[in-house]
Amino acid sequence: MLNRIRDYPPRKIIAFAGMVSLVFFVIWYTICRVIFRFANVDPNFWAALEGLSGAATLATVIGGGLMALAQLVESIDNREAQIAAHNLAAYNSIFDKMMTDRNIEARRWIYMNLSPDPRLGLESLSDEGRSHVKLVLNSFDQLGFLLQQDLISSDAIIEWVSPFVVKVWSLLGPYVEYEAARRNEPDYYESARYLAERCIEQRQSEGYDTTITQVDHAL
Repeated sequence: MLNRIRDYPPRKIIAFAGMVSLVFFVIWYTICRVIFRFANVDPNFWAALEGLSGAATLATVIGGGLMALAQLVESIDNREAQIAAHNLAAYNSIFDKMMTDRNIEARRWIYMNLSPDPRLGLESLSDEGRSHVKLVLNSFDQLGFLLQQDLISSDAIIEWVSPFVVKVWSLLGPYVEYEAARRNEPDYYESARYLAERCIEQRQSEGYDTTITQVDHAL
């Protein structure tokens, strides 16, 4: 019934609330008349008027309450629809960013070429390699920031990105920690680290081993 009411236009909702109020008033008035008649009560006029006024007030409250409840249900449904649309748009945006050929190639380069030793790796890092590392770190940092600020729903996104985030972070993580200590910047790529931590926790909660195995000739 509420689902039907919430689809009414405002004028129809007001008319419906008025009708409900009138119906409850008539019912309450009839009950009072029956009680007075069978109890042989001869009520004072003003007392009766006060009782009828109370009945009218009760009927109005019930009718108005139904109208307010219908509006509340509609508001909640609209908000849920807006959140779902926002999350879908955010998901598509993240997918488009993470799954570009350039981003995939950058992650592949890190898997195949980045030294596990940050100090030695930074000394020998080529311009191409530096570009790949920065691209991946920046994309992780952006997604991590959105999650930190609750701008997107986290569970579905984390479940989707955690396999490749955990994999690439096993190599990039030591570099970020090394640079944060060397620069004396505790917040260096803080959001990227937050994303990695969430992804690692998710994989562990699902029972996956977060130890990364490197293989040759991988897809």
